[in-house]
Amino acid sequence: DHDHDHDHDHDHETGEQGRGHPVDVTELVNDDWHSALHACVLLEALLVRVAQQLDSVGARWLLTKGPAVAHLDYPEVALRTFADIDLVVHPDDGYQVMDLLDPERVHGPAAREFANRYGKGCTVMVDDMEVDLHVRFAVGRFGVRARMADMFEHTESITLAGRVIPALSAEYRLLHACHHACLGGEAELRAFRDVAQLALGTPGAMDGAWQIARSWDVEAVVAAAVVETWRRLRLPSGHPFLQRAELVATSRADRRALAVFARGDRFRRQSLTALTVLRLREQPRFLYASWQLAREHRR
Repeated sequence: DHDHDHDHDHDHETGEQGRGHPVDVTELVNDDWHSALHACVLLEALLVRVAQQLDSVGARWLLTKGPAVAHLDYPEVALRTFADIDLVVHPDDGYQVMDLLDPERVHGPAAREFANRYGKGCTVMVDDMEVDLHVRFAVGRFGVRARMADMFEHTESITLAGRVIPALSAEYRLLHACHHACLGGEAELRAFRDVAQLALGTPGAMDGAWQIARSWDVEAVVAAAVVETWRRLRLPSGHPFLQRAELVATSRADRRALAVFARGDRFRRQSLTALTVLRLREQPRFLYASWQLAREHRR
């Protein structure tokens, strides 16, 4: 058995398959990377078309996550691939954008009520490609604390095919990256790489993200994202960003909420973490909207 295991390990190390045919790992990685880049080009072309649609009706929106950080934060855009387009939509324009991009989608009244007041957003399909529309960075306790309209006051931009594409400013890109790393479900390593790239590549963004997080009362999210980023990527333990994150006093309630997302609990449990931060008079409305949403989904 020991010899068999040793031979099996040797096959992997030398890149040989069961039949003895050599595998060029570099070539496979290169092919996969170029396939991903081809998909990114198609998505960027889609982004230009979507931008034209949204601008034609005066909708307020900003590019975020993959396409934004690829163009604005990485030394080479080809170093950061992405599989969809992510847009932050102004809270007052959410349904206009949703209906414009996906007019065939059926939105029940409960789904509209919940999304508008408490939800994260939705995914629409445009030309068989995904466009994620965000009205918040997350569902639940940390999402409802956000003041999303604030980020439309100071923005950046990229240019694609001669069209100016508005994007989140660096501090909000970093804040969104932190939310995605901690609250986005099964976060891949590149989610934490985005946190590191923004924090270390644009140090001012880290200061800005902390200030916004403090005003939104979501410092626990930024602290958790920084600590986990440094752990997963094995970054220097004495870095000031990590030291600052480790000094954040996270409340028991915030720790419990973070644990719900870390475990990947169901959507309903994640959304219910918002209950204790809502005003007392708002809590019955939230529970009713949640109940109506569940009923609507069962139909």
